[in-house]
Amino acid sequence: MINEQDLSNAIKKIEEKWSNPNARNAKWGNCLKDVTVQNVRGLDCSIEIQHPVTAIAGINGSGKTTFLQICTTAFSKFDKGRFYRMGDWIRNGMHGDSPVVGLGSQVSFSFWDGSPTLAIPYSTQGKRWNYPKKTKNAPQRNVEFIGVAAFSPRIERKDIVHVFKTHVKIRKTDNLSQEMIQSISKILGINYDLGNIHTVGLDSNKWSDSIPQIKRHAITYSEAHMGAGEQKIVRLVSILESLPEKSLIVLEEPEITLHPDAQRGLAWYLMNLSLRKGHQILIATHSTEIFESLPDCSRVLLIKTKTTVEVFNKVSSLKAARVLGRSLIINKQLILVEDEFAKSFLIEILRRVNRQIISQISIVAMGSDDDVRRAVEKFRREGVKCIGIRDGDKGENKEQHLFSLPGGDAPESVLVESSNLKRASKYISDIESCFERAKLNIAYVSASDFSKKIIKRLGIETGLSDTQVFDRLMSAWLDSEDNIKLCGNLCGSFSSSIE
Repeated sequence: MINEQDLSNAIKKIEEKWSNPNARNAKWGNCLKDVTVQNVRGLDCSIEIQHPVTAIAGINGSGKTTFLQICTTAFSKFDKGRFYRMGDWIRNGMHGDSPVVGLGSQVSFSFWDGSPTLAIPYSTQGKRWNYPKKTKNAPQRNVEFIGVAAFSPRIERKDIVHVFKTHVKIRKTDNLSQEMIQSISKILGINYDLGNIHTVGLDSNKWSDSIPQIKRHAITYSEAHMGAGEQKIVRLVSILESLPEKSLIVLEEPEITLHPDAQRGLAWYLMNLSLRKGHQILIATHSTEIFESLPDCSRVLLIKTKTTVEVFNKVSSLKAARVLGRSLIINKQLILVEDEFAKSFLIEILRRVNRQIISQISIVAMGSDDDVRRAVEKFRREGVKCIGIRDGDKGENKEQHLFSLPGGDAPESVLVESSNLKRASKYISDIESCFERAKLNIAYVSASDFSKKIIKRLGIETGLSDTQVFDRLMSAWLDSEDNIKLCGNLCGSFSSSIE
């Protein structure tokens, strides 16, 4: 089963190559960098793809599927591989539908290796997408789109294999490699011994199909007796491993039928697959496990507002999509912060000095100080009651409705300052000694990650959970009258702005 260290190692190995332009271009080639959509199914935005494995999240109707479909059309035919055109996905609607394209509709793509930008405008006169006539130098890449219906269980389809399985004959067998068996085992958290893909048929006609079969301990069983998630992963891995190197792989909600642990395992596998074979992988997902198992640069959030779709990169949590979507619909007041730690810190401040406001607002973690600034600007332009409260080292800008948490630094750093550790000694026995031991165990981390890691490590040293450590450190910080005054100043400062 995948653990945090497995995910961390996968992220680190990709980063080592991705951050070096020469190594990145050699490994991933002409993968997508920017996708700009103008007036297509209500989308009018630009999305930057910052990682070879990218998760696109958002509530239903935010445009995830449309965006994935559009991405598949960026490449021309690759040898015997698969490719798509805009007309395969985006055509005029049925009678009575609102127009899906119109005057000014266009999509354009840029690529990480510097390949020429590809622009595809829609002609309202010809009612067609106008690809460039000279496609000799157009980017080429095999494209594989795997939608939600790709792995429906046979027992639900009631097809030939399900109905006549006792008459099915094996015509050919392809063994799954040990590397594939290990990947399947790691994703599902189950140890498999062997696996095959059988090509099967009936004596009575030329019909044929493929059937996975696996062995676990002393039991061998085929697809008809597999769980829905199990057969999905066996089939998915066998398909993905067979694709040409440097393919574009597009997955729509691959988490369906998978246990949360398997969803996290799938995220790990996709990162390793991308690194091994140079694939670019785009995922539309509602899975917290997939979204948050990937590095923050892999996370893209689409938020549907009253008039458009807004795009946010590096979102810290998938919960932001649900909270933002719900808040925008009911026009609830929004306070945007950088991350979940800052959110917890602010909630405790409000509980102490302005408890009644908590029921009137939604606090959402957006990812970074720049994401907070951009989101406040965009949402206020839409008429949303919104402010940003960034970490204490960023400063405030009341004209832009941006404020700062008290303490002059990131909240996790504020809580582990020596003065606060002394106050916390009445809540956590021997906290200062525990802190010194914790520092020794995370000496390898960067300065920017130190405060986040130290609080987790304090939990190990003190025998407390992360939540318990935070609660006690926060209580100690709020014991200071000076800090309470800072909290009161913050609440007084932003209360008029949020209205």
